[in-house]
Amino acid sequence: MRLGIALLLAAVAAGLCADGARANGDPASDVLPFTTVFLSIKNPNTSPAGRALLAETKATAKKKLPIRVAVISQPSDLGLIQSLWQKPQSYAEFLGKELFQFAHYTGTTLIAMPNGYGVYGPDAAKGRPALARLPKPNTNDLERLGEDAALAVRKVAAANGYVLPVPSEGGSGTSGWVIILAALGGAAVVAGTLFVALRRWLLQP
Repeated sequence: MRLGIALLLAAVAAGLCADGARANGDPASDVLPFTTVFLSIKNPNTSPAGRALLAETKATAKKKLPIRVAVISQPSDLGLIQSLWQKPQSYAEFLGKELFQFAHYTGTTLIAMPNGYGVYGPDAAKGRPALARLPKPNTNDLERLGEDAALAVRKVAAANGYVLPVPSEGGSGTSGWVIILAALGGAAVVAGTLFVALRRWLLQP
């Protein structure tokens, strides 16, 4: 009887962990706790624009004014919240709050969509007017949209008083393997803690 209850509790806990990871419904909020760039379905390290964005966001972090970027080229990039497609400012606010809630991220969140930009966080007040002066990307080509997003990062930074260098094509950032290993490590910690707790409970007289 006790063993059956323990297995049931373990299954419920595992289900809650999985549901919690998917509760936000949008892929960017699952990726950006582990890295600084979400480039649609593409690994940013495999793209010149993605590598440039990784270099830009690395430079902002060095200045203690971090920016994380989501490049949204199509409605499916928003997962279950496609109602925010073509609403970059609304999505910036949504994603920024998600990252704070689930990853305790307190920096700036920047969104690039074909119809414009959104920004949320410490750099937003000065960054928003700078982004409003940029022409809209008017493209869902991921490479071009990523280039526009990198320019937007530099504009937000400049509006807040720090100038970023234009990155070389060879920029680098957190690899996909690091993200996967970090996620697996977190799952292993949860599973290990649960196993120890259940083992102690089962061995009680």
